[in-house]
Amino acid sequence: MRYLLIALLAFECSAPSEKFANHGAEINSENALSIDSFLAEVGEEERDFKVRGTIEEVCQMKGCWMTLRNDQGANVRVTFKDYGFFVPKDISGSEVIIEGVAKKEVLDEDVARHYAEDGGKEYDDSMRNSISFVANGVLVKES
Repeated sequence: MRYLLIALLAFECSAPSEKFANHGAEINSENALSIDSFLAEVGEEERDFKVRGTIEEVCQMKGCWMTLRNDQGANVRVTFKDYGFFVPKDISGSEVIIEGVAKKEVLDEDVARHYAEDGGKEYDDSMRNSISFVANGVLVKES
């Protein structure tokens, strides 16, 4: 009986689990890299990643892309596999976990201009240097 009481107390005192809204393919939150660890590992060859970060910006037209940024200002543009799903447009500042493929790349000028326009920003040629992440699934942390 004493062991049962200890087990129940331990269960009551445990931290509540995180709750996420899933978009796209069903993914889980386990083993996600921090944004800084991801940035240290991503290269010019496409590779699978699972990353935890904070959304800086979401496409206000449809929710068809979002950006993640670290404290040093590195920017990761996230699009969604096969344009198959979108995220809510009002989730800037939310914590997310994304899973998919990523690589460093230089965007075509027209694409970079399009992203700047969608984000309501003035185009700058430095916007062509990008880290592209194509997510097959996104978890948005619920508050």
